[in-house]
Formats: sequence, C-alpha cells, structure tokens
Amino acid sequence: MNIKRIDGVRLPLFLIMFGVVGALVATGCSEDNEEAPPQEGSVFVEKVGGDDQVGETGRELPEPIVVRVYDAEGKGVEGATVAFAVTGGGGSVTASSVPTDSDGLASVSWTMGTPPVWNRVRASAGGDEAEFSAWADPGERPELNVLLEGGGLDFANEDLAFAEGRGLFLGSPGAILNIPVPGASPVEIGLTGETIESPAGIAFGHMGDLYVCENDAPNTSVKRVRPSGLCEILPGGRSFDLPNYIAVHSSGEIYLASTCDHMIYRISPVTGETVEFLSIPGPNGIAFDAEEAYLYILTENPALFCIPGPNVRGSLYRLPLGPGGEPGELETLVGGFALAGDGLAFDVEGNLYVVFSVPLEEGLDKLDDSGVFVYTPDGQFNEFFTVNIGEGEIITNIAFGVEPFDPYSMYAYGFFGKLYRVEVGIRGKALP
Repeated sequence: MNIKRIDGVRLPLFLIMFGVVGALVATGCSEDNEEAPPQEGSVFVEKVGGDDQVGETGRELPEPIVVRVYDAEGKGVEGATVAFAVTGGGGSVTASSVPTDSDGLASVSWTMGTPPVWNRVRASAGGDEAEFSAWADPGERPELNVLLEGGGLDFANEDLAFAEGRGLFLGSPGAILNIPVPGASPVEIGLTGETIESPAGIAFGHMGDLYVCENDAPNTSVKRVRPSGLCEILPGGRSFDLPNYIAVHSSGEIYLASTCDHMIYRISPVTGETVEFLSIPGPNGIAFDAEEAYLYILTENPALFCIPGPNVRGSLYRLPLGPGGEPGELETLVGGFALAGDGLAFDVEGNLYVVFSVPLEEGLDKLDDSGVFVYTPDGQFNEFFTVNIGEGEIITNIAFGVEPFDPYSMYAYGFFGKLYRVEVGIRGKALP
C-alpha cells in the first residue's frame, strides 16, 4: 500500500485521493446549484393591474388586465409581443396578442364566460408568463336555443345521451330517438327483441351499448340496446322500483339509481349480478368525477313518486370511493335545496352542472323554476339558467355535446319534450 505523510501522520494514498475527488465533486455540485444568471436578451412578465376582479357572466370586467415586460436589468421592453390566452371559464379577450409600449406595458379587456365560475387568462412573452383570475357572478340568463319544441308533457321525455360519430339520443314515449347530426330531424331507432316503452335514464357503455332505465310496469328493469338495434333485458332480469338514472364506470360496471328502492346498485353488464351499493332516500342523477375518486349524487323528494315515500328535499351529495371502489362516508354539498334534483354533467375544468326543479331555498318567486346550477371545485354554488314550469318548460337532464355536436355547448331536455342548446364555452368532460 502506498503511504503519504501529512503533518507527521501517515495516511494511505487512496484516502488522500478520495478526499481530493470528494472536494471536486462537492465544488461541482455547489456550482450546479447556483442560480444561472439571466441570459442576454431574456425578458420577464409581471402583472400590473386587473387581477382578482369580480364581474358578471357574459360581461366585460370594469378594468383591463395589464402586464409589464422587462429585461434582466428591470427596464421595460418596448415592442415585445405579449400573447393573451383564455385558459379557464370560457370568456374572451379583445386581442390574442398585443405589442408592448415604450414602458413595456400591454393590456387587453376581458369578458367573462357564460357560467358563474372562475375565469383565467394567461399572458406570455419570451418564455415567461403570468396568470390572471377573475370570478363571474351570475348575470343575465344565457341564450337558450330551442332545437325541438316538444309534443307535450310525458315523463318518458327525460334523458339524453351522446355517442361519438352517432349523434344525440333521446328518451321518448315508446321509443329512443336519434338525431345523427346537428339540424337533422329526430328518427326512431329500429329495435329487435325487446321494446322500449317508458324510458327514464339512458347512458352509453364502452362497447357502444345503450343502457336504458325501463319504467313500463311491471317490467321495470334495465335494458341494453346493442349498436345493431338488438334490445334485451340485462341478464338476471331484475326488477326495480323506479329505475331512474345510470352512470357507467370505466370498468364497464353499471351504477343504477333506483329512486323508490332508495338504493344505488352496482350491476355487472356481463352476468347481471346486482349488488346494493349505497342506501339513500330518492337517488336520481349520478356521475363520476374525472379521476373516479368520487360519485356525485342528486336526490329528489321520494314523496313525489314513491308510495309510501319519505318527505325529503332534493340535495347534492359527494361519495368518496376507495381503492376497490367501495363507498366511503357520504358528504352533503348542497342540502335540502329543491323539491327535486335530476341530471348532472361535468366540464373539463371540474365544474359540476346540476339540475334542480322547484328550488325551495330561492324564495317564493322561484317555486315554478326548473334549471341548471353550477357547483365549482372550490365549493361555490350558483344559478346558471332556469326555465318556467308554469309556461310548459322543464329541464330534467343535461349533457355536453360530442362530435359532431358542439362539445362546448350544453344540451338540456325535459318532460315537455323541448330540447335546448346553451353555449358554455368550456368543453364538456368525456365520459369514462
């Protein structure tokens, strides 16, 4: 072994070499961790004004949003192009890009989107960016485009569902209707095997099968309509008491809200095995969030349709799901708000749109209203739009469009057979 002497101490050579290499490595790490100086020509973006405003849906904010572009020395940069892009809320800005002035400033005016949700805009230049946020309070009701006038009150006029490339499907007395492309007239789909008499909830599975809540007594069951038109009762032939709404999990399993059974069931589409998943009075609309970590549930007053039925107001709940899909502890998000809750849908930003009819908590002048309300990820709950039940309008279910229909629009359907389209400006969440 080679030995070196340091201050009278003999040390092995490999220890001396190890110390030198370690010092070099440590020096290199220290240099790597130092913040690199700004490169020549780098620019930076900072917010100057217009952030955190509150406005009304569909209206321009009182103040413009303003940014300053500056260089590494802190001086404003003239002539830099600032790109402004709406990243949330579905609103608009007056220009997609603006050059900075002699002080490095650029600004645009910002109009809020149609739903009462958080709006966001990103301003970027030279690789740097800043984000603005604004809240949109409910303002004027958005425009409701009537696509179908309807043929009168019938409880089979209730649900709607989209299938990519196949268009819009509607429940109707004695049939399922299909509108293949926007502007086309609805046509009854041809069925073989079983018939559809009184459909409530309808939803597509992952193989293109349409699942239907059939309420033609005594055959109150779940039926499946194959793309070929073959209609069949699910294996097992289980009957339910007012099967009302269906959500399909990414696993393919069917979740059924059966209102007068006061139960949400989980059903295998292969074997028909039916398991009691959650007991809850008057379940109606159900939907999974994007991660399928929660099941959102709307209820209606069972006394409306169930004999006997408890007199419980309609509410919005959230149910956490465990790793194996097992139900957790039910959480009330909006309690006792209306006589009835019905359909619901998510947009890609996590805003939840829910249908409530006869909102008892809104005052006497709202008792004949039926409409859509929005629950945001941070827990704010506001009206989006309503129609008047006394004037022959009601909304029971909603869905965002799927190509070839507009995915940035919401479609609403109800007991009087009217079909509405409302521009939201935020893309709907695709089904699992």
